[in-house]
Amino acid sequence: MLKKLHKWIHKTAVVHHIRGITCRDFSIIASNCTGTLPYRFLKMPYLTPTVNLFFHAPCYIKFASRLEHYLAQELEFVSSSRYPQAHDTHAKFNSYPIGLLGDIEIHFMHYKNEDEAREKWNRRKARINREKLIFAFTDRDLCTPELMQQFDNLPGHKILLTAHICPWLKSAVHVPAYRGQTEMGDGYSNFDTLSHVDYRTLIDDAPFNSAPDSNPLSSLV
Repeated sequence: MLKKLHKWIHKTAVVHHIRGITCRDFSIIASNCTGTLPYRFLKMPYLTPTVNLFFHAPCYIKFASRLEHYLAQELEFVSSSRYPQAHDTHAKFNSYPIGLLGDIEIHFMHYKNEDEAREKWNRRKARINREKLIFAFTDRDLCTPELMQQFDNLPGHKILLTAHICPWLKSAVHVPAYRGQTEMGDGYSNFDTLSHVDYRTLIDDAPFNSAPDSNPLSSLV
């Protein structure tokens, strides 16, 4: 009973923090569903196509590093993932659509079929506010210390949620609930673990600027 109360208190804190945000035209380019929490609790339209899906970390870093390049690609679909680690998840979640933008994969985990995934991707892609971009990454799905460093080196406004304490990474926010684990758990379903994240400062006080299509990491991806 006490554990449930503790969880409820922390979930309530997250909702309270998010509902204190005054900005209503930001676009979160996220590696997974955790990045949609502000839209959920502000009851906003999704001003981003990265909703109800996830990227494996190597693909997300490519995507974030050359955002305009990949957004310009036509979404295609494949029957299976290049990542062996994804095969069990794909089967467990009703063989959801797997998209391709050039050489990166997108796992449309919560979409019924390819038509729905394509329609919502294109519709939400058109809503992106390039003047108020936030890049949100977590240390899941084949993330490595090298990819975390690459993310931290990217231009633009960023947050990296991680199970590890990484004071050398300016964008890193440690999630104590996962201390001692190799990576974060599901931050969307278990958003009570994020009660320490200052969402209002992250968004309202952000030094927004548009993300360039080329940067020092381009040669790495």
